[in-house]
Amino acid sequence: MRLSYDEDLVEATAFLCASGRRAGVTAAQVRGFQTERERCYSVPDLDERNAHFHRCHLTWFREWGLERLLLGMMKEFPLLQAHLDLLVWRRAIARKDEGAELFVREDGCRNGVVALRAERFESDAAVTVLLHHEFTHLSDMLNPAFGYSPDLRLTGPVATPQRLVRERYRLLWDATIDGRLSRAGRPVSTMQEQHEQVFNSAYSFWPEEQRRDVFARLWNNDTPQHAELLALASDPRDLQHALRPLPGSPCPLCKFPTFTWADPEVLLDAKSTEAIARQFPAWTPEQGICDRCREIYDVASRFEYPSTVVI
Repeated sequence: MRLSYDEDLVEATAFLCASGRRAGVTAAQVRGFQTERERCYSVPDLDERNAHFHRCHLTWFREWGLERLLLGMMKEFPLLQAHLDLLVWRRAIARKDEGAELFVREDGCRNGVVALRAERFESDAAVTVLLHHEFTHLSDMLNPAFGYSPDLRLTGPVATPQRLVRERYRLLWDATIDGRLSRAGRPVSTMQEQHEQVFNSAYSFWPEEQRRDVFARLWNNDTPQHAELLALASDPRDLQHALRPLPGSPCPLCKFPTFTWADPEVLLDAKSTEAIARQFPAWTPEQGICDRCREIYDVASRFEYPSTVVI
């Protein structure tokens, strides 16, 4: 696995160390850094001068033990070394921009990107708390047993807004990560009580006992799976396993919400069912249809007209 350091990150962290904000940096090292950096100004070509500055900052990034800190953290997560082709370290400006992402190219190469604020490097503890969490994110994405997919396809019959699904999925995933880290004796930035409070707010429509049981399973799960988290995020009421369609749910054929579902005791004939299956291959009779669609397909099957003509 190759490593790549963003110029902005190594420059900002080098200045942070030289300013005395990181413990253990000596006055002699600061003078050495400043002297070496001053020499870069003597390079006449602008592009070459910028390259000299980057090499200078990277040299002192390593001299002050920052790269050693990052590499030591990576050894705790063998899946990164085994499955990533490239790991890029870049600078984040705000706390909300910090995190790790996985990018898979068309040729199959897997590249990881980790964004950190330079201020993190004021102490090793601040770096390790974040990286334990984000490296677990990356490890899950690289672990076939987790089954990660960036496409958060909805599993429920009700069209949940994609933004809401992503927010729920993230909070569920974060809870499983910090639960695993806590049991391993590693510090976390968000405590169990805080995770549970956010979870209860997101799933306030559940009974208290159900919230308590589901959160406990999430927090204590050593082998979470993408499919399980997605099901909770996109279909928290488990509507896809409901015995019959619920009032106000959209019809799987016309997609309009309806309170008038076809009577499940009045079955469609074989021709009607076959006509629906041709246009909606994923449909099953258990999903039901609205009474209006039932009438349309009944008429269309009797007169052998396309359903669009009957409409």
